[in-house]
Amino acid sequence: MSEQVPLTIKLCNRTYRIKAAAENEATIRKTVQTITEKINDFKTQFPGRDDHDYMAMILLDYITSAKNPLPVSNVKTDELMTKLNDISNLLDE
Repeated sequence: MSEQVPLTIKLCNRTYRIKAAAENEATIRKTVQTITEKINDFKTQFPGRDDHDYMAMILLDYITSAKNPLPVSNVKTDELMTKLNDISNLLDE
């Protein structure tokens, strides 16, 4: 089992404390940087929106531009719900 390290990330002017496997730290930080860059792009293209609107836009952009999207019928519902709950819990911390 890999060591869990505490990380502080900032998205949409909110700070989140999370724990992640040490080997995932660089990937998480790169992902946060990519999200921040996308937020700034969307703020330029669509000024005056709420930060949650920008996050929704990023999510939609990510899902629709994925190179190998899974058809919705092939996604395991329980697994998807577990992942969504994990994300929700991280955002609530």
